[in-house]
Amino acid sequence: MSRWLTAVLARLLPGCLLFAMGPAWAVGAEPATAAAGEAVAGATLARGFIEQHCLRCHDAKRQEGEFRLDTLAADFTNEQGANRWAEVMTRINAAEMPPKDEPRPSAAEIAGIVGWIAEQITAGQAARMSRRGPVSLYRLSRDEYAATVLDLLGVHFDPTLPGALNEDPRWHGFERIGALLTLSPSHVDRYVKAADTVLGRAFPATEPKSTLRKADAIDLRHSGKRQQFEAQGIAGRVRVPLWPDAEMNALFGDFGRPENSGLYRCRIRVSGLPGLDGRVPHLSVWHTGLKQSIYDEDVVAAEDAPVTLEFETYLTLPVGLSLRNETPVVFSRVGNHTLNVLNGGGLVFLGSRDMSQTNPTGFKLFTDDGRAIYPMLLVDSIEWEGPIVTDADRAKRAGFMPAADGGVAESRACLERFAAKAWRRPARPEELARYVRVVEQELAAKEPLRTAHLAALTAMLASKNFFYLQEGDATARRGRVDAWELASRLSYFFWGSMPDEPLFAAAASGRLLERQELEAQLSRMLGDPKISRFTTSFTRQWLQLHRLGIFPPDMRLYPDYDLWLEKSMALEPAAFFAEVFATNGSIREFLVSDWALVNPRLAAHYRLPALPRTGFQRVTLRPEDHRGGLLTQAGVLSLTSDGTRHRPVHRGVWVSEAIFGRTPPPPPPNVEPLPPTAADKPKATVRMQLEAHSTQAACAACHAAIDPYGLAFDNYDAIGRWRTEETVAAGIGTNPPVNASGTLPDGRAFSGPDDFRRLLADDLDGFARSFVEQLATFALRRAMTIDDAAALDAIAAAGKADGYRLRTLLQALVTSDLFLAR
Repeated sequence: MSRWLTAVLARLLPGCLLFAMGPAWAVGAEPATAAAGEAVAGATLARGFIEQHCLRCHDAKRQEGEFRLDTLAADFTNEQGANRWAEVMTRINAAEMPPKDEPRPSAAEIAGIVGWIAEQITAGQAARMSRRGPVSLYRLSRDEYAATVLDLLGVHFDPTLPGALNEDPRWHGFERIGALLTLSPSHVDRYVKAADTVLGRAFPATEPKSTLRKADAIDLRHSGKRQQFEAQGIAGRVRVPLWPDAEMNALFGDFGRPENSGLYRCRIRVSGLPGLDGRVPHLSVWHTGLKQSIYDEDVVAAEDAPVTLEFETYLTLPVGLSLRNETPVVFSRVGNHTLNVLNGGGLVFLGSRDMSQTNPTGFKLFTDDGRAIYPMLLVDSIEWEGPIVTDADRAKRAGFMPAADGGVAESRACLERFAAKAWRRPARPEELARYVRVVEQELAAKEPLRTAHLAALTAMLASKNFFYLQEGDATARRGRVDAWELASRLSYFFWGSMPDEPLFAAAASGRLLERQELEAQLSRMLGDPKISRFTTSFTRQWLQLHRLGIFPPDMRLYPDYDLWLEKSMALEPAAFFAEVFATNGSIREFLVSDWALVNPRLAAHYRLPALPRTGFQRVTLRPEDHRGGLLTQAGVLSLTSDGTRHRPVHRGVWVSEAIFGRTPPPPPPNVEPLPPTAADKPKATVRMQLEAHSTQAACAACHAAIDPYGLAFDNYDAIGRWRTEETVAAGIGTNPPVNASGTLPDGRAFSGPDDFRRLLADDLDGFARSFVEQLATFALRRAMTIDDAAALDAIAAAGKADGYRLRTLLQALVTSDLFLAR
């Protein structure tokens, strides 16, 4: 008897003497019971199938896709093993395995092994579930930490700054998977430092006074010449021009050295004149220390109708900021021209029709009728206000700090209130006592009450009770979350932060566990402005947008690419998702839609009609635009490129993971890259090269399942622009035409990306099931397993009755047993 079959029988027939089963098995003796007989027959069938159809590629000598079957234990009580068997079942069911060049099993054989695996997975479910510990801990991600201290204390804390908090590990794009968010000494050290920083901002020894400072164009560019300009009668007409790639200091006067770090509000009065090609200027506020933009805006405003752009940002000293016209237009810095304005030449800009004060030998910036030749920004003034502390922020901190002349009793009351909010549940008396002792010890060391109390607050904020979400009870096993845990599960799902007062109240009363109250709270939360954290964070993690920009495009090949385009690419999917959410649209629109949500930069990139205003706005698409949904967005198409060319296989893997929820097996080791086209050979597309590569036996099977999903988008280049021919540098002849046709693994053919997306939409049930799994992974902070399959199916089915509307799916998830289970 093989070791594999012995393991099967050991689990299926506990208590039996296996050595006695050998002869009975060999001679075909009848088992003691019908159930045992079915188990033995199923195991025999499975073993025969594996030996005949699988072991040639998945044994000790060869492991295609890093998958080995000869040592796969038939212990379905083990969660990892059950999931591996579920993968075997899925690939056999989908006709992916055995490969097409191998002998094909009969339908009866496939049904037999698939049925046996499914039965064993179900049979082992209770054992697997019972192995889960009584308590589950989920550490907050960096973004959740920042949002929580903002909602708790009104403090802005940037966890991405160097030395702030450790970067979160990701699993298929998700950065909040509890099993990965482990704790190390470096985490603890940074949590203590972060707590000290946050509380120092929340309770400064003296609150800095907010000031308002404003500088007009004369202050910004011609300091000390105001009287001269007034005498000439031009003081009210002076402006600061910024042409492509020009910049200026955004901080002036006293703001060159702000006295206090804090939240500042900036207002910039500016006009934005498009160039002759229709491209609009882009204002970027560049942080010279972080080397990144902290505010971006396309500016569309007539010269005589300037707009005021306003934003808030937290400035940490020291700081340097500049204004840039970040537009990818070649504009020479060489020569004696109007750039002298920036170089101390004393030239004054008064307007597009009055160049009397400018350099007569300079480059011509405007046509004779006043139209800008290049995208032009005209800055009138900059205003800074801060540091800003709002009454709302002060209200959040109320009751957490005792009076200077208070005592230990008042400090204890403040600590109890703080713990209830920060820990998202009431503190137990023995827990609170430890922090009160900190206050007493500090007071005994002659420290002031304020210092002693801050020490206890710091300890509370650096406690695992703050940066961990805890579900379960170590003293009593239970199958569902309690009201406090449910409140946090809801708030961190939709707001990425702590519960608010109504949610705390519903948890304290226990009413949150009632379906009517749960649905009422859900409806309220979905309408709260903080829901934008969900629409942004979930979209970014689901679509793996963190990969965008990892391989910056080669500027020689893509000269129109710029940082604002890249940022717009990253913002577009979240804006699109938020629009579907706001209108309660069907998730079908993620696949196909007759509209898009774009800003002027993306509109130009997609060759759509020019937009009348700045910001993201909904536009109706024409068939010839070849856009709609998520899959044709430049950000999604670009994140799988390598900076020089598109990569169909990577696009196919992404579609398989994000849309179908299936991760293809990894490529075999030492796969040779696609060879470049020889200089004396006809030009070849990436598809042509790929087809030659995938004829190899080791590659063909997987490529047949992956490539169609990527080749369907060959009409889009590495930065997501539509094309009908592929630009090929090497080889002879003309650039070859794009071929984006193909056949799906199930046999359905498509002629191009539009046709492909319609096929996906026709199988909306499959996409909905995958989408629900992505939602559940995000909400429950763990990977879904085969044990969750029935629950996920039920949630998707509940949404189908309403046309798979997004909010309906969210409600079905939140009210499901899956969401309420611990």
